[in-house]
Order: sequence, then structure tokens, then C-alpha cells
Amino acid sequence: MKKLIIAAIAFLAVAQPSIAQAVQEGKAAKKEMKAEKKVAKAQEYKMEARTHKGLEVKGISDPKTRMAKADRKMEKAEKKVLKGEAKELKAVAKEKKKEGAGVN
Repeated sequence: MKKLIIAAIAFLAVAQPSIAQAVQEGKAAKKEMKAEKKVAKAQEYKMEARTHKGLEVKGISDPKTRMAKADRKMEKAEKKVLKGEAKELKAVAKEKKKEGAGVN
């Protein structure tokens, strides 16, 4: 996974005139991948809670508690998506600021 991220950053660094923007976009891609992993894990938790499979501790992890854990995981995934979008917006804003200042 790290190799993929490094390759994406390297590609963006070559394709983009601004290295800082490429780094921001690479970070955004990384956040997006993390969010996808968290969504997959949340869906797995929900399926286990519905089917009563997986690790279940009697008296502690009833289906309701396990479903709540899945919901928390999904909320974290949504935060990661928002953070990724924020990184992309930051990169665009940086580029616009440079263009406005005539730094290119």
C-alpha cells in the first residue's frame, strides 16, 4: 500500500507543476484509501452482528453493542473522507494563491 501511495505522489509530482500540490493530493488519496478500509471493516462488523458470527463475549458484546461499534467505525470512515476532500481543496487553494501572486 505504501508503494502505491509513493508511486501516486511521484506521478503527481511529475504531472503537476507544484510539488506541494502533489503532496497534498497524495495525502488526500491516502485518506481516501483509509476511509475505504474503515467502511469495509464497518460492513464486516454489521454483517457479524446480524448473523451472530465472529468474536462475541457473552454479556458484553450483544448484537446491539456490536452494531454500535460498526456505526462508530462508519462515522470514522466518513471523517476520513471529509479530511481527504479537505486536503484536495487545500491543494487547489494553494495553487490558486500561487497563481494570484504570480509565483509560477
